[in-house]
Amino acid sequence: MLMCVFLFLLWLIFNGRVTLEICLFGIVVTGLVYAFCVAVLGYHPRNERRVLGRLGRYLQYGVTLVWEIVKANVQTMKVILSPKAAYRPAVVRLQVPLEEASSRVLLSNSITLTPGTVTIRQQEEEFLVLCLDKDGGEAIPDWNLVRILKKLEGSK
Repeated sequence: MLMCVFLFLLWLIFNGRVTLEICLFGIVVTGLVYAFCVAVLGYHPRNERRVLGRLGRYLQYGVTLVWEIVKANVQTMKVILSPKAAYRPAVVRLQVPLEEASSRVLLSNSITLTPGTVTIRQQEEEFLVLCLDKDGGEAIPDWNLVRILKKLEGSK
């Protein structure tokens, strides 16, 4: 049900105006897309309850990610603008014990979004990360974002 409301609101936003015809056509399109998701993509309404239960942690993850990006931007600017090169670029191999594939992908993308680090490869629990500073790269398994993802996995 929540997905239907979301899809309908998305329909209205993309159309840019609200008329009776747009609303009626939007209800039909929303129903068809929802039926497709259930039949073909394996979507189940109980997933909505799980997402709603985890919503607070997802918001916490998003806020923490933005804060980590800001901190990394400042650190990267300090390194770049420093007259002395006080950094050690390296490719670091890390083991991050996350159970769900979606958590690992989210972490991989978060690493790449953070300035000074790029995920080169991710296979199961192993991450290969190019980082501007080796010490920063080796600290990723103890990162706040990893702790939040572990909490998210624990709240199945």
